[in-house]
Amino acid sequence: DLKPENVVFFEKLGVVKLTDFGFSNKFCPGQKLETSCGSLAYSAPEILLGDSYDAPAVDVWSLGVILFMLVCGHPPFQEANDSETLTMIMDCKYTMPAHVSDGCRNLISKMLVREPEKRATLQQIAVDEWLMEGSCEDTPENLPLVSREQVSEEDHTLIIQKMINGKIATKEEILEALDRNEYNHITATYFLLAERKLRAHRQEEAQKRKPELSLPVSNSTRYVFVLLVNSCSQS
Repeated sequence: DLKPENVVFFEKLGVVKLTDFGFSNKFCPGQKLETSCGSLAYSAPEILLGDSYDAPAVDVWSLGVILFMLVCGHPPFQEANDSETLTMIMDCKYTMPAHVSDGCRNLISKMLVREPEKRATLQQIAVDEWLMEGSCEDTPENLPLVSREQVSEEDHTLIIQKMINGKIATKEEILEALDRNEYNHITATYFLLAERKLRAHRQEEAQKRKPELSLPVSNSTRYVFVLLVNSCSQS
C-alpha cells in the first residue's frame, strides 16, 4: 500500500523506510497476485478491475502518484467523490501544472500508464535522466561498511571503548573477532557504530562544502524519490 502516509524519511540518515505491511504479499518474479488492497487514489487500474496483477508494475503506478504529489502538492486523481476518482484513474486522465519540468513530466508519464506492461520498470526509473541529474553531487554515500580499514584509528579506539562500556565484549574479544573477520554480534555492533561515525563525518564535510544544508526544492524532491525507488526495489 504505497502512499505518502506509509513512507518515513529519516533526513539525517538519508534513508527512506516503508511501513504498514498489513496487506503485503510475497511474490516470485513473473508471478501474478490476486489480493486486492490499497487506497483508491494510489491504486493501479488493474487492481480496481479485480484482475490478477504484476506486483512491481502496481508499485510503479503508486510511485508515479507519489512523485506527482511531491512536485505538484496534490494527487493526480482526487475528485469530489470515489466514483469520479475511479473514472479518472481508469481513463488515466490528470492535469500536469505548467511549473513541472519536462524531465519530471516525462518520467511521470512513463509511470502512470494504463497498460501495466507498457509502464516503466523500477530499473528503468532508477536510471531515468531526471533522477540522475545532480545525483553524484547531491546524494550522500550510504554504502554499508564492511572493512575495518575505512575506520580511523581514533574512531576505532572510541568504538571499542564504547563496546566495552556497554558490556558487549572485552577488548581482546573485539580485536579477535575483527582480525578473524567473524560474522557475529561483536562485529555487527562494531560496524554499526563505525557506520554512524562515518556518516557523522560525511555530514560535517557536507556542511563545510555547503553552508546551506537544504537542497533546492527540486533536488530535495528528486533525492527523496530516489531513496523511495531504491526501497521499493529492495522490498
